[in-house]
Amino acid sequence: MSGKTHRLGAHAMATEFQIFIAGTSETKAHLCAAEALRDLENLEAELSRFRNGSDISRLNHLGPGKSTPIGEAAFDCLTLAKETHSATDGAFDITIGPLLAVWTNPDHSPRQPSKSELARARAAIGIDKVLLYPECREASVSCEDVWLDLGGLGKGYALDQMAAILKKSGIENALLDSGGSTLLAFGEGPSGNGWPVGTGEPDIPGISLKDRSLSGSAFTERGEHIIDPRNGCRVSADRKNAWALAPFAALADALSTAFLVMDPEEIIAFCEQHTGIEAILPA
Repeated sequence: MSGKTHRLGAHAMATEFQIFIAGTSETKAHLCAAEALRDLENLEAELSRFRNGSDISRLNHLGPGKSTPIGEAAFDCLTLAKETHSATDGAFDITIGPLLAVWTNPDHSPRQPSKSELARARAAIGIDKVLLYPECREASVSCEDVWLDLGGLGKGYALDQMAAILKKSGIENALLDSGGSTLLAFGEGPSGNGWPVGTGEPDIPGISLKDRSLSGSAFTERGEHIIDPRNGCRVSADRKNAWALAPFAALADALSTAFLVMDPEEIIAFCEQHTGIEAILPA
């Protein structure tokens, strides 16, 4: 396939979203991309812990044993978070906030928590402390200090929803990008060989992405604060980056986060056990 690729973008969820569409007219591409991007505002209002009144914010301020109605997006994300937590033996955990808080000073410098601080934080984490009720689409928490953060999969989930809107509008060939860290592609790409993407690592060749997603997680300048939720301790920054390929973006997003704290042997075993999942780790 050849022809011009059309691009439209928007800022949401503290990052830049971009949609690239090939194989259709500029007018149709921009109309369909604009419709998909408009959905971001609703998703952010429902999923962001920073938005007062969002589903996640209400859960974070909910007392033990109380429940609250949540929307479809929040329910989907919490369900996936539970499934990924179980599949990775706890390496992915959206409740890790209390641990991050005790290991980090307000200025983001590292701190050493006391034994009592660490014990209280560890008692508050675990996705099992979030209870879902599908029959009435409600959620509750079972203890104090539960703190949910969908940053590890929310942007990927947004890409999945945007892709669904594009496909429903008749778009068959597109690449969706969330801040360069999570990508979703469907269709043949602009030249018929998939959508060419890269990891930014000179030793890792480019990837032709087609009908799947790629997500990367990395140690930044504050990488020493990445915590392994399984033991409550800081993760060594020996491995700087990790990428995951998966059938949909929310899962790729979550797995790249998990792969950053899992041992290489664990990652290899995980990919062997789960069809459609691949990992890319720098040498």
